[in-house]
Amino acid sequence: MKTLQVLLVSDVRPSRTWTFASRLTRETPEVSVCGIIQRPYQSLPRIQQLTAKRAIRHTNASSVWHSKTRLFLHHLTTRLIHCLLWMIHGFPADLNRARKFTVERLGIKCVEEGWPLAVAGDVDLRGALNSLRANQVDLVILLGEFPSIQHLPLDPANGFIRARCSSDETGPSQPQSGVLITVEHLNSDSEPPHSVASVKLPWQRYDGLLGFNLKAELIADDLLLQTAANLRTSDLASTSALVQQWSGRILEPFLRQLQPVDRITSQNGHVSKYCRTKGKLCLDTLLLCSPWIFLRNCYRRWRKRYPILILAHHLVSDRSHRMGMSTEDFLQLILYLQVHYRIVSLSQAVELLRSGEIHVPTVALTFDDGYADNFLCLRAVANETGIPATLFITTHQVETQKEFRHDLIKGMTGFLPLTWDQIQYWSTRGIEFGSHTRTHMDCGTPDSEKLRDEIIGSRDDLESHLGTPVSLFAFPYGQRKNMSSEAMQLAASTYSHFASSFGGEAPLQSQNPQIHLFRKNLYQSQWELELELQSVFDASAVIRRLFSFRKEKGPGKEDRTPLSSQLSAAVNVAVNQSTVDRQSFSHGHEKAGYQSSAR
Repeated sequence: MKTLQVLLVSDVRPSRTWTFASRLTRETPEVSVCGIIQRPYQSLPRIQQLTAKRAIRHTNASSVWHSKTRLFLHHLTTRLIHCLLWMIHGFPADLNRARKFTVERLGIKCVEEGWPLAVAGDVDLRGALNSLRANQVDLVILLGEFPSIQHLPLDPANGFIRARCSSDETGPSQPQSGVLITVEHLNSDSEPPHSVASVKLPWQRYDGLLGFNLKAELIADDLLLQTAANLRTSDLASTSALVQQWSGRILEPFLRQLQPVDRITSQNGHVSKYCRTKGKLCLDTLLLCSPWIFLRNCYRRWRKRYPILILAHHLVSDRSHRMGMSTEDFLQLILYLQVHYRIVSLSQAVELLRSGEIHVPTVALTFDDGYADNFLCLRAVANETGIPATLFITTHQVETQKEFRHDLIKGMTGFLPLTWDQIQYWSTRGIEFGSHTRTHMDCGTPDSEKLRDEIIGSRDDLESHLGTPVSLFAFPYGQRKNMSSEAMQLAASTYSHFASSFGGEAPLQSQNPQIHLFRKNLYQSQWELELELQSVFDASAVIRRLFSFRKEKGPGKEDRTPLSSQLSAAVNVAVNQSTVDRQSFSHGHEKAGYQSSAR
């Protein structure tokens, strides 16, 4: 069958234009991009310019002068902190940091893909179309809020499609009750548009304009892609029915969980942004800036042996949840990590461990349990920034579509897991899935029969629905007491790698790579996250242990050994004790290929 020739006319920021065009060709191979018309950055709607700058949360000042001063100081402080951290990290090589995605960069990307690109305003569209030679256009997709198509001198065989967002308020302000996202099909301005499908996205308690806009755009892009794919083989009525059916299977199961709320100023968090007092964080920051951290990282850079830092979290959500993180906070964390770390998938992290060389600081993101909120909030950030992630799924909850038991114990309801349709859809678009047992069972039991049903059974469930091998596993709760010897031996023989939540780093072992991966906490604040990634909290615990050890000697029994020697000895004791602890619960796993190392 003939390939559908699509022309994109974009009134959105260049990064979204590129992301949508890439998804269009990747997810629908039977569709081809025959050209892109991008409006100049200065002509874009203000909300698109603010989203491109990621500056919406900094624009609420009382005056223009105050706003500009605040933005300047914020930018200056951020640059100084980035330079300081680059030095602390040992002056790593260029991380291929994400530059500002300009129209010029869009042009470079389009040249690489062989897509004609024209940059033009409304009055220049006819000339832009002539320069593209877009005479054989089957479908025109309008990205952005185009009120009219009369300025487009085209008559495509399949007409025009666009996604429109309507709310109680207009302009770049916070909607009171959410937005209605509608995909419309048009043949000409003289005929009323035909509604293909619509989705209501309610405003949530911790929504901010930036995060809400990203989620609305993701839903709009999803619906446009489905409409374009179905128009190739179906008429308009059938396409509308198919897109609505798809929306009911993929989008609605999560959106039905959302309850409209009155507009509430986002607190950029769910409970508290910091898990420690700022006084303690300031003391820990002194250790972060110490010569020890700097020399350690310089040595790692010289040896090309940076560790793999695996971060564990549960859900990105703009609803109130004790383990949640808002979409905007998560986006800010990702933008921070992209400056100072390379972000890879867990499978890529394993391959790097086997390679024996890691040239730059590297992190991997993992999310446990399989909350449905991630399908919109996490996916919106991943779609905007291009990051990979790994989700560990509790398969029985997916099958029964019931709340997680650990939420119900805490009195939290309404947070359902992903559906199999959502998991399958997301899996084919780059996300990585691993097993997290069937029922989120505490695997500290020695009962081999229960462990086999949970650990092996969850893998079988995932593989039967995904149709691909599942080689990664994460223990629920993930502490020492939650992982019996029998459980770890079974996990080691069933999966290529399994993860705990001990904290610590995954060291390089190219000759015999470990299969037990240690994970750190994905803190909500950049401050705490950096201290966690650099193992400052672990070092602080060692120092506290040292001084408590000195205090226990009592008066008149002071140790005259130099403090530096005592600190070194305390660190060795802590490391040795950690090794003993891990060996004590991993004894007998050598036959299964299990290997463990101290942090």
